[in-house]
Amino acid sequence: MFRSTREQVYRVCRILAGLTLLIVGAVLSVPGIPGPGILVIFLGFGILSRDFKWASRWHTRLKGVAERFVKRGKGRRNKETPIEQQKPSGE
Repeated sequence: MFRSTREQVYRVCRILAGLTLLIVGAVLSVPGIPGPGILVIFLGFGILSRDFKWASRWHTRLKGVAERFVKRGKGRRNKETPIEQQKPSGE
């Protein structure tokens, strides 16, 4: 029923780390500031998902979006012809 003090300290540290990553990711997502903002936000939700159901839902949703993005990128790459095989347009 009661958690030990060590578990509570770890939980608080996890929550603070997850919230920090969310804030840093949001700042990095602002145009003009370089950095991998979306990846940092994804990591923040991943850490928070261990303690909060709402973070778990967001993490699952972002994972699905990332998987669709990767599939779409792989499909385009396979359909393109290499530069050496393209015919010159002037001939």
